[in-house]
Amino acid sequence: MGSAIPGPDILYITRTTLESRLAAGLIAASGVLFASLFYLSAVGLGLGAVGQSLYFQLAIGLFGSLYLLWIAKSIWNETIAMSQTHDRDKRALHLFLKGMAVHLSNPKAIIFFSIILAPFLHRGMLPLQIAVLTLGHMTTFFGVAALVSRFDNFFTESRASIINRTSALLFTFFALELIRNAYAALQQIVIQN
Repeated sequence: MGSAIPGPDILYITRTTLESRLAAGLIAASGVLFASLFYLSAVGLGLGAVGQSLYFQLAIGLFGSLYLLWIAKSIWNETIAMSQTHDRDKRALHLFLKGMAVHLSNPKAIIFFSIILAPFLHRGMLPLQIAVLTLGHMTTFFGVAALVSRFDNFFTESRASIINRTSALLFTFFALELIRNAYAALQQIVIQN
């Protein structure tokens, strides 16, 4: 469910599917999924402990909130121009790599894997847990592409604008939460020192 929360990765898959049809959306989703596998592997290897560091939480809170606010502003101000012609000239490797880059630079994903998910993983059940999480991410990312492609005619310019504005407000909310978390981490650092 966490991976289905609207974020840069879901928006990238949605936009790619709308612009270039289902096949391109699935390739974009594959890039996002590959980045998720990278994060799952890192957490499985114990790198999730880095996410427990107050300094890491402070940095992610500050930089992540700025990144999310920048995305919110970009999405809010974006001009929507839906056309019935789809861009089929996108290269598969480009779509895949951009999906990876979007997810690897997504503060929501970093926080999810390193801070929220890491404490719940248990060494004895790690392979099964990673398999279940991978299946969940696959279902979410590929499901978004499939769902968006089925409702292609639903996405008019006015509806897309409403979706963009709602997403911008959600990103702003997430940014404010990151700032709150960064402030809490800063308070803990000051108390410890």
